[in-house]
Amino acid sequence: MSAEIELPVAPASLDAGGGQPAPFGTYRGAVADVSTRAWDGNGGLFSRRRRQRKGWLYFGAFSERYMVGLATVDAGVVANGFCYIYDRESGLLVEEGVTVPFGFAKDFAPSVDGRWNLKSGSRRWRINHIDGEWQVEFQGKRLEVALEIDGSSEGLTAIASSIGRPFAHTYKVCAMPTRMEVVIDGVAGSSQGGASLDFTLGYPPRRTIWNWASAYGQTAEGQRFGLNLVGQFMNGQENGLWLGDELIGLPQAVFEYDAASPLSPWRIRTLDGAVDVEFLPEGRRKQNLQVGVMASIFSQPFGRFSGVIRHRGVEHQVTALGVVEEHDATW
Repeated sequence: MSAEIELPVAPASLDAGGGQPAPFGTYRGAVADVSTRAWDGNGGLFSRRRRQRKGWLYFGAFSERYMVGLATVDAGVVANGFCYIYDRESGLLVEEGVTVPFGFAKDFAPSVDGRWNLKSGSRRWRINHIDGEWQVEFQGKRLEVALEIDGSSEGLTAIASSIGRPFAHTYKVCAMPTRMEVVIDGVAGSSQGGASLDFTLGYPPRRTIWNWASAYGQTAEGQRFGLNLVGQFMNGQENGLWLGDELIGLPQAVFEYDAASPLSPWRIRTLDGAVDVEFLPEGRRKQNLQVGVMASIFSQPFGRFSGVIRHRGVEHQVTALGVVEEHDATW
């Protein structure tokens, strides 16, 4: 059993006027104008832009050889960047990351198709969106990554309430064809697979807890598909299935796993039965970050999904690669 969720076109702007955000809901496509000037104040240390606004751009790229995670994060008073590569052939996991106080300027205006540049010492993140293609690069001490991502797939936007703050907002795209070039400790490799994008810009609650799953794979019939599923945050508004060229909205997701043993199998399903998959971790990235009154306890296992998706009365057996996540943040 599964039900279609009608997705209206995303509003033109996050600002509905009069200090009000755009209507809360789940939408097809991206918000064109994601300016947050109406809420940010003067950008000073105690302004909402520094204290409450969070923005990040994350890419996960998955292939039979490599699993890559890369992000730049504007957390207001600090910037954070990370890049990791897991070589599924050798079992080697290498990660590099930085935390930079006030790493993004007070007038930095994050957008899904803007330029994101973060540099600290020998480590540099560069993200550009040119002619419908994402160009994502990282250069570090042990790692180099270059991703060419087909950005033609339609994305899903969610805008939700945020306790004591203006709103939460995110834009997700999954199952984008991707070419990756990597260097690990001087050894070069290349692969082709699929990528997921997470652009988030808003004012999450002071304490924010979520589970997340992002997957790229194929049905038994050879059709490309992707999943974005979230529990405990955004009221299930950002759940979606990409099946071929179609974007399908999904209801609330349920994550069943042993938090004390995150490398044990996970079961992830939607309440309407449209998705029921098992996730088998192969490894994980984790981070416990404390900066003043801010904290982030983060665990992101990566590995393989298998199970079923149901759409329009048809049941598809699926396999996929991707990540799941447990995150407890105090912003």
